[in-house]
Amino acid sequence: MKNFIFILLVMLPLMLMGQAYTDEENVPGDPFFEEEPVYPDTPQWGMDGVVGAITVDNVTYSQVRMQPQLKLGKFGFGLDIDLLIDANGNVRKDDWDEWQDYVNKIFYISYARKKDPFYFKIGSIPDYVLGNALIFDHYSNMLRYPEEKNVGGYLGVNTSFSGLGFEAYTHNIHENEILALRGSLNPLEFTQIPLLKSLKFGVNFGIDRNQYGKYIDKDGDDIPDIYDKFPKDKTVWLDTDNDGTPDNYDLDLNGNNVIDHPDNNPWVEHEFPGIATNYPTYPFDTAAISDTAYAYPDADPVRVYSADLQLPLIDTEALNLTAYTELAKIDGYGSGMILPGFSGKFLIFDAKLEFRNFGKEFLPGYFDRLYDEQRSQVKYLESDNLGRHNWSLVTKESTLPTIDASLGWFGYVRANLFDMVFFKLAYQDMYGKDNFLGKSLWSSITVNPKSIPKLKEATLYYSQANVNYINFRYPRNENAHVLGRLVYALSDNTNLVGRYNEYYNDLNNDGHIKGKDEVLEVLTFGVEFSF
Repeated sequence: MKNFIFILLVMLPLMLMGQAYTDEENVPGDPFFEEEPVYPDTPQWGMDGVVGAITVDNVTYSQVRMQPQLKLGKFGFGLDIDLLIDANGNVRKDDWDEWQDYVNKIFYISYARKKDPFYFKIGSIPDYVLGNALIFDHYSNMLRYPEEKNVGGYLGVNTSFSGLGFEAYTHNIHENEILALRGSLNPLEFTQIPLLKSLKFGVNFGIDRNQYGKYIDKDGDDIPDIYDKFPKDKTVWLDTDNDGTPDNYDLDLNGNNVIDHPDNNPWVEHEFPGIATNYPTYPFDTAAISDTAYAYPDADPVRVYSADLQLPLIDTEALNLTAYTELAKIDGYGSGMILPGFSGKFLIFDAKLEFRNFGKEFLPGYFDRLYDEQRSQVKYLESDNLGRHNWSLVTKESTLPTIDASLGWFGYVRANLFDMVFFKLAYQDMYGKDNFLGKSLWSSITVNPKSIPKLKEATLYYSQANVNYINFRYPRNENAHVLGRLVYALSDNTNLVGRYNEYYNDLNNDGHIKGKDEVLEVLTFGVEFSF
């Protein structure tokens, strides 16, 4: 508790000196729509925070979150200090019991922006795009925030030598499993030929060094804790009847109060040698079979490469238009191409339009917004009609062999209507053989209804990505994501805020999402304040 008091005392001066400030930096996003930053000449201090309730691991906590921030010139700094207090008044220890937890209190440390000669950011990076998005397409290291906090980072340089530049990215500085690299160049800049001198060439690389890294294995037995019934003991992991006794030492595997036949359960023979021979008429349970669980002793990496071109065609205040192309390859699988692609800004609209040509075993935007959830997922299959479970992990990579070649279009538009309605819609429509994942839909609408007093924001986001067809009959599916947010003003500096996220995991592969185990929910509700 002394640590918490010390942190609060350190933050108190920032709270007292607070001016109206929020982190206005333009996070990595669409490179064509990056806004010019404004750097303050004098220090700007600020404090954001939330007081309310939050559900983590199906437990509801009272939440006190403070986000002190500082900006000076190109430098920005913010902390994320979160206290989760249970019904007994105890602070959730999982957020404070390791040194990495203290590093994870960094919300961001940033310097400059992506067009500057040198730039970097460490911390929360909700929207990372690489090249023209055939590898990293708005990837977020905050997908399950605040239940899971990742301190990621990127660092880049832009030189004056033919526009030569480099950028490196990691989703988490502790693990460094999901990584990206980019190099770019203006190869014809020296010619000073109109248009061609601005041509930019880039090469990109993305990797997930361990697709199973999503799941913790604290005891090092290569069985993920998510289905390891004894995550602190590396010698046992199965408990078919959930009675607290490991299958290795259980005489009754299925919990029906009948001793198992030793042919099915070796522990019976161990405890009672020759019992089947000595008691041939005893009604042993001959149907009892233990669960099985797959172990994952080795990392399973997946790699994606690409090369891209960008050519500005028109750059005026009224109209901005850029042409681009990109070719990507998933190592060991297929390749895909954007040709041609166009992006532009006109009046209140930003838009993109691409023609896409994807070969077999290729997915665009492999590292997308939902990747942290989909990189691997828990599955179980019931076998022999006996209720036995075969536990395993299934990776996103495993879907690649099922994908056929396809052709089609991707379009994107966003608009700002009088600073009251903000609308975004993106759609991918690919055509090929029956079994391909070529349809995607991303949509969001944010309303700032000035006609309704105190209601500052209402946002709804919904997406389905990389599916055979957009499933509106069953909008809850493994490829869907739902997000909602409401903001109600209590005063000039205080808002009542509610946030809700839903993700889905079809555990038993029956094609339907049902039950709390297959719906992953993150709900926060509280008072948000800023100084």
